[in-house]
Amino acid sequence: MALKLIQQDAATLRSAFAERKNEYASLRAAGNWAGAILLAGTMLEVALKLAICKHLRVSRLPIIFQVHDLELLFYCSGQQEAFETNAILQDNFGFILGNWSMTLRYEGTKNEAESDLVDHALFSVPDGVLTFLTPYL
Repeated sequence: MALKLIQQDAATLRSAFAERKNEYASLRAAGNWAGAILLAGTMLEVALKLAICKHLRVSRLPIIFQVHDLELLFYCSGQQEAFETNAILQDNFGFILGNWSMTLRYEGTKNEAESDLVDHALFSVPDGVLTFLTPYL
């Protein structure tokens, strides 16, 4: 029995991550706050899937990882121990969890301050979630 794998390999996910990151920056620059926040979570999801590929030493993930569950993906990324010892990183990840979901696709009322908080949680140095994950991508 062959294991079912997601279609995208790590190289494709890496390319998608770079594209989502550029789109995120463009949405923020255009003042599209809700779109930027939605894309922020999507960008994090792709980054976590890349970290899982690296952790498992595979180029394609089993379809079980075709989910939007950021907590599950973070747990499976192999970074749980570092996460548990960094309170600021935990707070930043918790902020993202509390302010992002796929239901944002149906909302349009976000403001610049909310987007700035998400941006900080992702990119602050050294404890932004994406800043932390960058070496694992």
